[in-house]
Amino acid sequence: MRVRILSRASDLARLQAMLVSRALQDRWPDVDPVLLTRSAAGDRDGETPLAALPDKGAFTADLSEALGAGVADLVVHSWKDLPLESRSDTTIAATLERADPRDLLVMRLDAVARRPRIVHVLSSSPRRAWLLEQALPGLLPWPVDEIRCTPVRGNVPTRLARLLEGRGEALVVAKAAIDRLLGFGPPFEDAAARVRHVLTECAWMVLPLRDVPGAPAQGALAVETAAAGHGALRDRLHALSHGPTWDAVTTERRILGAHGGGCHEAVGATVLPREYGRVVSVRAHTAVGQDEQWTLVDAGSAPPRVSAAKIWPRPDERHHARRHALEVAQPEGATGFWVARAEALPECWSVAPGRLVWAAGGTTWRRLAARGVWVHGGADGLGDAEAPGVDLLAGRRVDWQRLTHVAAAEPGALATYVVAETLPDDLPNRSHFFWTSGHQLVEALERWPEIGRGWHGSGPGRTWRALREALPSTDRARVWLDYAHWHQEVIA
Repeated sequence: MRVRILSRASDLARLQAMLVSRALQDRWPDVDPVLLTRSAAGDRDGETPLAALPDKGAFTADLSEALGAGVADLVVHSWKDLPLESRSDTTIAATLERADPRDLLVMRLDAVARRPRIVHVLSSSPRRAWLLEQALPGLLPWPVDEIRCTPVRGNVPTRLARLLEGRGEALVVAKAAIDRLLGFGPPFEDAAARVRHVLTECAWMVLPLRDVPGAPAQGALAVETAAAGHGALRDRLHALSHGPTWDAVTTERRILGAHGGGCHEAVGATVLPREYGRVVSVRAHTAVGQDEQWTLVDAGSAPPRVSAAKIWPRPDERHHARRHALEVAQPEGATGFWVARAEALPECWSVAPGRLVWAAGGTTWRRLAARGVWVHGGADGLGDAEAPGVDLLAGRRVDWQRLTHVAAAEPGALATYVVAETLPDDLPNRSHFFWTSGHQLVEALERWPEIGRGWHGSGPGRTWRALREALPSTDRARVWLDYAHWHQEVIA
């Protein structure tokens, strides 16, 4: 089957078309792909600021029209570039499994050394500009008074070159684009080499999705076909399509539509399908209004509500734990530290250049940054099962050393502090429990087995795994994103 695949002409666009081509050939060896390219209006006009370009299809309409005219059999788009309004003559038939939806900040090393109080960031995105103004000062490891965004145009290598030219101190790009250029191989070795050169001259951090959700559909590919005819091809595309990515992206685009629907709107929305539910991160500031969500849906039924007297821990019981640092030598072999809490990274350790730091959540990240530590990214409080996914950025396999407390130091982890916390004697009189430590849960069950019949919750990750293993039944157990979400849902 001969299939004409159309894309824009940039390295990244051609690479994305080849991803679809390879996926088709891997599944159906009889596919004979022909790769075609065409410029879009947004490519031909390199001077107009991005925010002033037409809001609908500046980078997709020309290709969709060519598809409708029979020039190609399918078009591969970056799904985030497509307008919300569907066409009558074409249809989106499939998507591949999504790449990383997060944004990546790249900052020149000379700027990091200067520690500027006003940081100039290259970005033409209203979403990024608005979100960075709020989030970035707390993520950088020095006091920052202001984030100023300057528009920049061009494909990814061009924008990276503008950064090295000194037009800004930092640049924000989609991590998926960098990962694809670095990881694809032939025939994009030159593009990968240009990206790698920039990364050697810069520090980078993967921005947290809770604070900086991606553009709706960021990291996903849309495969567009004609609405009529080509039935055999559409059937194959439907079979190839990745259902969880499709569901997440269509949800994000519905959120965009609810906030005005324009690509020039300051709307970030990312949906993460997980085995315990779907994590939804939304931050929007538009004429429709302002919206902020960090929620977990499809996680199961909430327990019945109770009075504050029946829960563990109550808000006033949460911060009574005492933490004591241990004298631990800094390990030499690890190329990255996965830090469970800020206390887990001893203040006497120096983080050598080239060693990465990954934070368990936003609070840990900000506390480390306040100590002057450059944090390369974090797990957004979703647990250590969330793979950092930064080997391509680092240019090597990162061996992560997990830093935590003694009770949580499973094989492979390094205990750097001790937690002392006393469980209340009236715990058997409580019915609703939120656990932040699997060790604490096991201790409680050993003393009072009857609490196993209560309603139990935890955040995702290691504690949730321990909870499922320790409880006699998980019928009354589920995940919440954090204590605040749990408390809101269980208190009458």
